[in-house]
Amino acid sequence: MVQEADARSTYLRYMEDGLKMFPPFKGFGMKFIEFAMKEPEKFNVLLKTRGSANYQDYLYETLELERVVPYVTKTFELSEADSKWLTLNMILVSIGYISLANTSHVILDPIEVGKNLGAVCRGLLLQIKAPYDERIMIMPQDEGEFKGSLELYLKGRKNVIIGYGRNKEMYQIRIDAILYFEAVGENVFAYTKENVYEIKQRLYQIEEDVSSFGFVRISKAVCVNTKKIASVAPEQGGRGKIHLNNGEIVIASRAYYKTLTESLKSVIS
Repeated sequence: MVQEADARSTYLRYMEDGLKMFPPFKGFGMKFIEFAMKEPEKFNVLLKTRGSANYQDYLYETLELERVVPYVTKTFELSEADSKWLTLNMILVSIGYISLANTSHVILDPIEVGKNLGAVCRGLLLQIKAPYDERIMIMPQDEGEFKGSLELYLKGRKNVIIGYGRNKEMYQIRIDAILYFEAVGENVFAYTKENVYEIKQRLYQIEEDVSSFGFVRISKAVCVNTKKIASVAPEQGGRGKIHLNNGEIVIASRAYYKTLTESLKSVIS
């Protein structure tokens, strides 16, 4: 029977070999998959090591990813927190490849796997441009939510909306990270604490999709997240001045002010 110490020793040898490759982060991912495929018994023993109940902490501790994070930080010039986030997500992708090979008897082509890991890494680096609380982990937080393929899961998620950055790059934005939506001419934009994203939908369509998250219309052009409101004060002419929790101010028109205050009362009650 394989002992945990032996499994860990073999794993760390593969890790060190991967970190000697260029780029070291990709090398580690390749060697991690190779370790699982060539040493399946040791891989299973290693992953059965008891650790934190939180899957992110568990993987970080069990796989000793603190050894990998400095290489990620140096390669991509990221903060330690962003490097840890990127590493954990790449490990989840790698485990997906391993599961595929183990359950479907698929032969993994190292060249194709390397290309795919590179593509995933580039996508995650785009996500890092968004503040942490706007990002979407590539795996569901609640295992009960996940049904079918990962692609269908992401397309069917109800707590994200697709937005586009200044250079037309696409992001999945958490709806609860959005302060408000605003229609400017023919375009609609989502405003978060740090960024602005263009949304390829009409404002009324967005309103229907996000109403269950506490968003209400406050004017013909603006739909605000009531959970991000710090205070509301009446203005002359029946309008309302809304202070958001990031210090920004938006105005509720007379036609929508009453509906807004009623919505806030229902939230409080």
